[in-house]
Amino acid sequence: MTDSSSALDPIHAGRGLLGRGDYSVAHQTPDLIVRRRYLRLDRLCLLLLMLSACSSSDQIAQQSRTAASASQTVLMALDAWAAGAAPTAYTVGTLQSIGKTLADVGAQIRSAETSEPIEQASLTKAVSDLSVAVTRAEAGLQGGNRPEVQNAQQDLRLASRSLAAAYAQYFAPKP
Repeated sequence: MTDSSSALDPIHAGRGLLGRGDYSVAHQTPDLIVRRRYLRLDRLCLLLLMLSACSSSDQIAQQSRTAASASQTVLMALDAWAAGAAPTAYTVGTLQSIGKTLADVGAQIRSAETSEPIEQASLTKAVSDLSVAVTRAEAGLQGGNRPEVQNAQQDLRLASRSLAAAYAQYFAPKP
C-alpha cells in the first residue's frame, strides 16, 4: 500500500507512516490500536471470547489468589514499617489501596455463580476478615498505635490461613 492509497483506505491508514512498511492487505477487517499494536477485529473477537469463557471457578480462583497476594503485600508493608524501613504515610497508602482491592475481590467472589455455596461463603468470609484486619492496621498506623498494628498483623496471618484453607476446600476433588 502506498502513501496515496493509505489516504483512501481509512482502515489501514497510517501504517506506512509509523515505520511498519508499506504492504498490501489481503484481509480487510477494521483494526484496533492497543499499545501501538494493531489488532484485527476478528482476532480481537476471538480474544474477547476466550476471556469471557472463563468459568466462575476460574474467577473465584483468580480472585482468591489476588486476595492472598494482597494479604502478603500488607504483611510485608507492615513488617517494613515496624522495622522503620517504610514511612507511615507510604504504609497507610499501601493499606488503603489494598483495602479497595480486597473489597473488589470480596464482591467478585460473592457475585460468582457456583455450585459450592458453602465453600464460596468461606472464601468470602476469609476475604472479609482480611479487609477488617487491613482497616484495623490502617487505623493503628494513623493513630500511632503500635500494639493495634501488631494485633492487626496477627489477624491478617489468621485470615490468610483461613483463606488458604477455604481455597483448598473449594477446589478439593468432590466425590
